[in-house]
Amino acid sequence: MPDQSEALDTEVLRMRSKGRAFAGISRDLGMSRPVEAQRAFQRAVRRLPEGEQDSVRQEESARLDRLTARVSADATKPEADRVRRLATIDRLRAWLTEER
Repeated sequence: MPDQSEALDTEVLRMRSKGRAFAGISRDLGMSRPVEAQRAFQRAVRRLPEGEQDSVRQEESARLDRLTARVSADATKPEADRVRRLATIDRLRAWLTEER
């Protein structure tokens, strides 16, 4: 039986696979910051069998590609905000490649 932290990590993985943002996941699960949901997602992915890890990473990469395109195209936001958000996306993408 998984312990409570594994169950939470699995729930984060499930919510993220449904397209939920880390900010919303962290809020819904009572985490103090979105980075906690990101770390839970990363732990959950590491526990998956290798083939499933690859699949989840491909899905996450596609999600990050779509997010990058939306952020880059959003002319309603100041340039500094777009740069900050794109840097965050780059950090998430780096994690996807460093774990392989």
